[in-house]
Amino acid sequence: MKTKSIWGNPPTRLYKLLNLAKQEWRKDFTACIVGCSDGKFLMPFARDHIKVTGYDIDEIALYGGIKEFPIVKEKIKHSYSPNFKSKDFELETKKVLGITERLEIENLNQYATIEKRDFYRTLPTDKFNVVFTSCSLHYSANQDFTLEDKTKRLQDIVLPNGYLYIDYMMAIDENDYVNYPTSKFYRKNEIKNYFNDDWEIISFRENKFPTFEGAHVDCVRDHFHRFGYILARKVK
Repeated sequence: MKTKSIWGNPPTRLYKLLNLAKQEWRKDFTACIVGCSDGKFLMPFARDHIKVTGYDIDEIALYGGIKEFPIVKEKIKHSYSPNFKSKDFELETKKVLGITERLEIENLNQYATIEKRDFYRTLPTDKFNVVFTSCSLHYSANQDFTLEDKTKRLQDIVLPNGYLYIDYMMAIDENDYVNYPTSKFYRKNEIKNYFNDDWEIISFRENKFPTFEGAHVDCVRDHFHRFGYILARKVK
């Protein structure tokens, strides 16, 4: 039985990365998802019978439990305004599956290693052919480290010739250091400064304008984000 993530389906970019790695190594490679949550980005690797490791500190995302969800009776896509303020939604509690439960249900335990680990404070000794993280660097739990530190720590666990993919949050107002502190939100082109000559940047994109996102679990009001992503290969 196929299970679902509460965060929806992965974007096509993940599958492009997966296929890129398979072109290089077939299925004989290792992957790591930093901030694996309930498995949105990890399950595609396990389902393809590729050895994958996931790190996270959220016990409910790892092992299952109760989460609060906003009750959205009518979805309205708002236009961005600096003064936008969302309405408060009523909340309901739901039992959600953790990644370990999803792997068990789909009989994929043999392909995945899941560990509760505060990654940026305690780097693993293992290194991987593919390292992927999506929108985890801005979490308050990680704000004791600079964005450069966090980027370098991700680079540290990539094997030679391996790939690093980072989805990241950007400051909507780059001059607002209160709501968008420099330890959590990248500024325009900033991340490229943290990739030296050991790396080849394969793909890079940053959104110019904020995009709307409706209320969801763990962020129960309508809100806006500005995203960037980078894919790089370790060439030295």
